Amino acid sequence: MAFWKTIFKGSIGTVETWSTSVSWGVFGLSPDVADQAAADGILAAIKAASGVTTLPTSLRSLLSSAGTVDSVRVEQRAEDESVLCVAEGLFTTPLAGSGTASKTPQDSLVFSLRSSTPGARGRGRMYWPALAASLSASFQLSSPTATAVSVDAKSWLNAIGGAFNTYWTSVGAAKSAVLSVRSVTDHVCRNVNSLQVGTVLDTQRRRRDSLPESYVSIAMP
Repeated sequence: MAFWKTIFKGSIGTVETWSTSVSWGVFGLSPDVADQAAADGILAAIKAASGVTTLPTSLRSLLSSAGTVDSVRVEQRAEDESVLCVAEGLFTTPLAGSGTASKTPQDSLVFSLRSSTPGARGRGRMYWPALAASLSASFQLSSPTATAVSVDAKSWLNAIGGAFNTYWTSVGAAKSAVLSVRSVTDHVCRNVNSLQVGTVLDTQRRRRDSLPESYVSIAMP
């Protein structure tokens, strides 16, 4: 059976980009065959969902006013991970963060997605920019709190899943999307049953896509 991915893309300042993605397993009576109309419809539903387009407070405060969520890409993928259908579009208005950036574009907070399967195949990660995160003297996240972030991340992810189901209900399809950890090793979607947010920032190294850097060179010895 096919599965779906949602990929959110954004900007940091005027020169850098970022993205984060999550997978969705499909359950129900209707077969989930390749369907471009479904991809287009789900994209429209996500872009229209108030729970998606109104970023929760803690996610906005991590992102900072230097960051935005600009677009979303929806992919329907086959069991062998190949792409079946794609739909991508800009939000009418970029979803903006709040607060002053004090960290680098690579500083992130990790949302760990856990299933009932132990080991790497049962775990997933999402990286969220943490440009305006406040840290304690021991370098632990102090504001927003990990609890607030976990609640808001859950709410936002549920809104995305709800947009899938809104579309399928509108076309009479008896199926639903379930937040999943996708293993490319055994090609299985495992239902996420917990979301963990830690208090130590991580770095998303590949976020430096286009940030220009200047070098100073000095002769040695």
